[in-house]
Amino acid sequence: MLKHLLATSSLTLLLATPLLAQNSAQKLYERGAFDEVVQRVNTEREAGNDDPVSAYLAGQALLKLDRNNDARAEFARLSNGNNQTWQAIGQSAIALLDNALDEANNEGRRARDLSGESGFAFYQLGLVLIKRGEFDEASQVLDRAAELMPGFAYAHYHAGVAHQRAKRFTKMAEQFQMFLQLAPDAPERRQVQLALNSLRG
Repeated sequence: MLKHLLATSSLTLLLATPLLAQNSAQKLYERGAFDEVVQRVNTEREAGNDDPVSAYLAGQALLKLDRNNDARAEFARLSNGNNQTWQAIGQSAIALLDNALDEANNEGRRARDLSGESGFAFYQLGLVLIKRGEFDEASQVLDRAAELMPGFAYAHYHAGVAHQRAKRFTKMAEQFQMFLQLAPDAPERRQVQLALNSLRG
């Protein structure tokens, strides 16, 4: 059954048309090249390309590097911008960084409600819900993020984590397999493979 599921997941991946552009910052992030993500985003910004997706990924990369003040500055760029959805995403990310989980939740939900088609709004809310231990809702929200951004590996990864914590292992396997297909060099690869191997017995 698991082999069939994994084969189906691979086919779904091949047929999926990624909504998220395959930009270099994303691919660097998915390889765990976090310093390079920040350098790339800064270079693009100096050239006049101040893309909110890149700023968000730079913030997430800085969190991985334990550079929380720099991450806060990236998220603040979003919260001070003109796009209301990205403002709320940025404010939610800052609140999550501060462990202000109620505020992070409220801003994440506001981002989702402002734009029901923003994959990153669902993604940010899903990160908050995982932190709050609300794994059932987190899995639903992150599944939606993965539907909206099928080419973004970490939407699948965090959806898999939420399903794992909610003990829905079939869905976990589906999302983790998609993650491995999209990000074969990700830092989380080994732990994901161990989780999948444990299902095979």
